Formats: sequence, structure tokens, C-alpha cells
Amino acid sequence: MGKFLDQFSSKLAELTPTEKQVVYYIDNHIDEAKTHSLTEIAKVNNVSTTTIVRMSHKLGLEGFSELKYILKTIENQHVMLGDNPVERYKEEFVSAFETIQKTELEKLSEKIVNAKRVIVVGVGLSKMMAEYFSKLLMQTNKQTHYTYESHMIDLLPNMVEPNDLVFFISSSGETKTLLQAAEKLSYKVVDTAAITNAADSTLGKMVKTSLSMTVGRVKFAGYDITARSTLMLLIDLLFESYLKRSVK
Repeated sequence: MGKFLDQFSSKLAELTPTEKQVVYYIDNHIDEAKTHSLTEIAKVNNVSTTTIVRMSHKLGLEGFSELKYILKTIENQHVMLGDNPVERYKEEFVSAFETIQKTELEKLSEKIVNAKRVIVVGVGLSKMMAEYFSKLLMQTNKQTHYTYESHMIDLLPNMVEPNDLVFFISSSGETKTLLQAAEKLSYKVVDTAAITNAADSTLGKMVKTSLSMTVGRVKFAGYDITARSTLMLLIDLLFESYLKRSVK
């Protein structure tokens, strides 16, 4: 979840699906949104300008002008990059560990034990995390495979069986390819889970069980350098919990 969404997460339940679409667009395209006019944002999202004004009011703002002001100043709200990245990472990780849902960790490890097959899905920079997780499980002879190719992800609903457990791994939890697959699987009799860096992500809400560490979004020179090593930490914790349950 980005800094824009962080500010208004408590208001999301009041928004219509169309209004949420605009909020998620802004959160994922801060740089573009801060330069767009009301009409341009409406056009990109294929909604009316009235929808955006109404959304602004529901977020507790006076209107679009206040929304624009927040967007223009939001860079100052990103985690600052100091001269000592070690200290910054240390502070981030300590804070992130406090957000781990231990009950979800235990629930997921039990689900892995009971699953006949585990399918791990990840794209982009999360692809290596999916491969890492699947190979950890393979060491224990758990039937596992991972997929990262779009055409294979599209076929998942036709490949899964009732006793499968499908894991989605995504830093933002807003990756379109994964959201589409998760939505299709929600109509199947199959268990789904997600590992993300955003507790309130769309993906986390779509799956049956979600494990996350809340990590501050960091940008530098236009690049998203938000820590993804936290995903690996969650995978390691989950694997250890699974081992303790499966090895008696």
C-alpha cells in the first residue's frame, strides 16, 4: 500500500468500486496523477469528473483542489533516503516485524501441510521469490511448482484441483495479472493465499489467507526501491513454521 492509500485506508469501505479504482490508480501513479487535471484523471480511469469529486468528498477532502495539494506534497511523505541505508533498513525491518500476523502464519503453515499440491505464482521482481519458495518446499518432497509466465497464469483456473493451495507473491499486492487470476480462482473450490508487503492490498482481500509485513514505500530518482527482502523473510518464517508442523 502506498503513501496516498495509507492516508485514506479507513475510508475505503465507504467508496464504490469505481471510486476505489480511481484511488488505486492514484496510489500507483503518483507522479502522473499530480500533474493531471480533473478531466485527465477521469479520462484515464474512464469515469466521470463527478465520480472523482464525489470520491474526494468521501475521503474527507473539500474537493479535487485539496486532493491535488496532497498529491503535490506526497513525495515529502515517502521514507527519506539518508546517508546511512543500513540504519534506515534496520528501522524499517524492526517496524515491519511488528506488523506480522502470527495467527495467519500458523494458519498458512497448517494449510501447506494439508495441501496435496502447492502452486506458487509470482511475476516481475517477485518471480525469484516464487521460485525460492517453491524450491524450499520441494526439499521436503511436497508436490510443488511455480509459475511466472502470463499465459500459464491465465490457465491456472483450468489446472487447479480442490486440494491445491495457490500462493500469490507480490510486493504491492496490486499486480494486475495476479489480481485477475485470484478473481478467477475465487469461483473455484481451491484454497488461495498471498504474501505481500501491504496488509490492505487488493490481492490480500481476494485470497482466503494473507500474510504480510507493512513496509514503507521508497522512491529514489523515479525508481521504486521499496524493500522486497521482507517477502523472503516472510517465506523463511512460513517455511520454518511449516517444517515444525510437518516433521514430527
